[in-house]
Amino acid sequence: MSTESPTDRGYREYPDDDEPESRPTEDQYSEPPEQGCDPRVIDDLACNARGIAARAAYNLTYQDKIVQAQASYDTARKAYRQARHDASLTVQDLRHQVRHLIERIKCLIEQDRVIRCIERAYREIVTELDSCPDRTGCCVDPDCDFDTDCTDLDLAELTHRIARYQKQADDDQACFTTLIGEPAALTARVAAAKAGVDAINTALAADPAVTDLKKVLAQALVANRDIERIWNGFADSQSFTECLCQALTCWTKASVAISILTGEAEVLTCKQDARDAHCLHLHTNTVDEILATYDRLCPPHCEDESGPSHEHNGDHDHDHHDHHDHDHDHDHDHDHDHDHDHDHDHDHDHDGDNGCGCGKKHDHDRPYRATT
Repeated sequence: MSTESPTDRGYREYPDDDEPESRPTEDQYSEPPEQGCDPRVIDDLACNARGIAARAAYNLTYQDKIVQAQASYDTARKAYRQARHDASLTVQDLRHQVRHLIERIKCLIEQDRVIRCIERAYREIVTELDSCPDRTGCCVDPDCDFDTDCTDLDLAELTHRIARYQKQADDDQACFTTLIGEPAALTARVAAAKAGVDAINTALAADPAVTDLKKVLAQALVANRDIERIWNGFADSQSFTECLCQALTCWTKASVAISILTGEAEVLTCKQDARDAHCLHLHTNTVDEILATYDRLCPPHCEDESGPSHEHNGDHDHDHHDHHDHDHDHDHDHDHDHDHDHDHDHDHDHDGDNGCGCGKKHDHDRPYRATT
């Protein structure tokens, strides 16, 4: 007869409301081994490649223009300096002529009231002209800083910034193009001013009986204003050159920033596409993904290696339970039958002292309870 207690044989008894302390917990099954596998790396590689390609594609839209613009810059600044030098004496002479013509016309009109009314009307119109958008002077936006840090931006915000920078780049390009034509435009304005002064002289030389002196005075006042504005807002050649350089610089900086942001936007778009594709895959392959995740999170343990007979052989577990109960009763009964007890000890010894054979201590008297 065996005198071993159930605890000595590898069994443990637990109250009905307690869980076995040695039973594996969920956390013990949730730590997968390090596999060094992350398919998202492939998505990142593909998305970075798309970003680089997007930048390259955008660069093709402006690089040749910038290179050509640099050559045009050198040509324009030299041409403007020469045009302004050639026009200086002519403009000075025209200014002197038109002032003399204004005084001469006033003398021919003789009526002060008419003169005052013409001058008043002129001032009112000039005031309205001054309220119109001023297209003289440097046309470059003074804010020439472009932020390429998009760490905290989502795709919509990044797209909005690209659009805003693109508009500024287009404005800077248009400004540069206008400035490139300024030397020729200056020459044309000087010629137009000279033609205006010549037209006034011609009108005054005509028959006074058919000459409208009020109109001629208005023409002289306008000609005087045009001559005063003939330099188009540039005080000297240096101010023009600085504006021209700033326009080219800002256009270039904006284009570079847009290129960077365009690449980043493409990366974000690609990652969003990858997430959408992954979600679609999960929706259409949910069961397969659950099983794949199970294999990763729950590698084989002792219970799996013991085979299905350990987990599912109900007859074996039932016999084991009956023998254990019977043996346990006789171990504590001092009036037991030695022969009968020997038979049950033999049966239990046949089952083995290690319980189910998994090497773990747990209660075989209790029904199986699944862990959650």
